[in-house]
Amino acid sequence: MDHSYVDLEADSVDKFLTQAYEFAYDKGWTDGLPIIPPTAESVQQFIAASGHTGDELIGIITPRKGRATVEAIAINSIMAGCRAEYMPVIIAAVEGLTDPTFPLEVMQLSTNAITPFLLINGPVRKILDINSGAGCLGPGWRANATIGRAIRLILINIGGALPGVYSKSSFSSPLRYSYICGENEEENPWTPFHVDQGFKREDSTVTVFRAANFSNISGGEGVGPDEILRQIASHMPPMWGGGGFVLLLGVNHAQSLHEAGLTKRDIQQQLWELARSPTTNYSKAFVARERSVGRADADTVWRSKSPDENYIVVAGGPGPQNVYIAAGLPQTRLIQGV
Repeated sequence: MDHSYVDLEADSVDKFLTQAYEFAYDKGWTDGLPIIPPTAESVQQFIAASGHTGDELIGIITPRKGRATVEAIAINSIMAGCRAEYMPVIIAAVEGLTDPTFPLEVMQLSTNAITPFLLINGPVRKILDINSGAGCLGPGWRANATIGRAIRLILINIGGALPGVYSKSSFSSPLRYSYICGENEEENPWTPFHVDQGFKREDSTVTVFRAANFSNISGGEGVGPDEILRQIASHMPPMWGGGGFVLLLGVNHAQSLHEAGLTKRDIQQQLWELARSPTTNYSKAFVARERSVGRADADTVWRSKSPDENYIVVAGGPGPQNVYIAAGLPQTRLIQGV
């Protein structure tokens, strides 16, 4: 993607927007949805809001090894429908994505539907109205929808992850449009995720996870902590590649488990012990591979290698609901300038 701004002639705003969308779509610059055309003025506004210069390099996006400069990030953020004040969050997320230890190239090229999942912590959630409560993974919040979409456009336009070109995902996933939420810190009876990662509670952070499948886990109200965790674990089958998981623990179950005296470490440990399946459920090749990487013993295959790979986050609104995300390898970055 070159950094030319939209410069189309039209005799009406509606016609201009339509032409801009069609132009960007024909160029392969979109995720299929309409875009906001970036102008020289709006790009400069977004760069100014970032606190950086436009030519500053934030990272290299594989596999095309595109240069994610602040200007390029601004262009994609405008196209996604972001507000200028979202720029510090997006820049921090790109920093995490481009960390040498993060498997971005594998994610971009894989036949799997792997995609980044973004978790937002700290005061920035309130400042930017990032949804952490009811409906936090769904539609209705501009910040959630457009920040996540900006990341996808950056992966497409700077990294070259066009479907069928570099991206070889067999089915892909609707989660690739936008996959982001805040942690519901206000209803979290334990410490929030970013504090567990070594940051201060008053810090604002974004954590980027390598994420795959998603499952809503419903029910388990009033059955006690053992049965709550057993039901959750039953939705966590071992998977090729392992790598742990993120459990978005709903506020009802978080409160119940806390009142029963469980810490987050207790929950990590118990889910590690419970989320196992008999080796007879799987092929010999799968079992042999899992044993070779320490995720199986003589009789069972484990969901994760250790409790440390089980990340517990409180999110969502009232109700006996939880969300399991096959995810791991978190990269947490401080959000500057908010």
